[in-house]
Amino acid sequence: MRKLTLMFVLLSCPAVMTCGELSAAQSAPVPVILDTDMGSDVDDVGAVAVLHALANRGEARILAMGVSIKNEWTPLCLDALNAYFHRPEIPLGVVKGPALRDSSKYARLIAQEYPHTLQTAASLPDAALLYRKILARQPDGSVVMISIGTLTNLRNLLQTQADESSPLSGVELVKQKVRAWVCMGGKFPKGREFNLVSDGPASAFAIRHWPTPIVFSGHEIGNAIMTGPGLKKGAAASPVRRAFELYNGLTPRPSYDQTAVLYAVRGLDGGLADIWSVKSHGSLDVANDGSDVWRDSKDHRQAYLVEKAPPSTVAKIIEDLMLRAAARK
Repeated sequence: MRKLTLMFVLLSCPAVMTCGELSAAQSAPVPVILDTDMGSDVDDVGAVAVLHALANRGEARILAMGVSIKNEWTPLCLDALNAYFHRPEIPLGVVKGPALRDSSKYARLIAQEYPHTLQTAASLPDAALLYRKILARQPDGSVVMISIGTLTNLRNLLQTQADESSPLSGVELVKQKVRAWVCMGGKFPKGREFNLVSDGPASAFAIRHWPTPIVFSGHEIGNAIMTGPGLKKGAAASPVRRAFELYNGLTPRPSYDQTAVLYAVRGLDGGLADIWSVKSHGSLDVANDGSDVWRDSKDHRQAYLVEKAPPSTVAKIIEDLMLRAAARK
């Protein structure tokens, strides 16, 4: 299966990228944009911690983050997390227009207990327009999009038109600037999963019209990877530990979103071939109600992760990264 992973990597690289450029890209931080629905689940907090830990190690460069749900406390919580990890400058955006409204057991308290500069969610720009602005400034075929929530913002990005940021349409801009999209979403080979179902029309549109490779980390991947208790070893002052405490008292919780972040940074060049296999040569067919089914075909632009290493092995990697991030304070 390692050959399959590497084959997908090569096919997913822009045609203009040479082998030498690919080697250079492997040693450079991966530029990422994170789109999150941080709210009713706490794995988003874990994913943000993992991403900061990878950035601390020089493996990732965080270009921007966006919130895909309506919750006035979520952007403030996210801002507090970024401030705690000493990256308060990360640009933030929020979904505009119709979107899922979601509650949270921790977002308000994290925003109130930890320092940050953002005053209100309403003051933030439209995430889709922020992504346009950020993408337009990046080298062609360089950015990895990571979605760990509903796909409303990504659908909205694809539907944007030329503006002061770029003369390109949303689809054209994504095609030019995005290397790949790693999506936590779907059940494989078929099923119904929260992120896709929560805004079914947006999911169907985004996945059908996305012009670059997509790798899905499905529900079945993160559902078996239990993390949380390991955070008891971390600093009591950590907002990551605090969020998990508020959510479920640091008892084991599936790690859906952390897997997408981990693969986006370490996996696209085959670095995680011992942990996950990659099933490609097909595409995900998503109905307007968000239900999904994988259809085999000659198309190589979409793929999904298949469990290879024991979930406990991956859980240890994820918890270690979450702890490393917390230790930065």
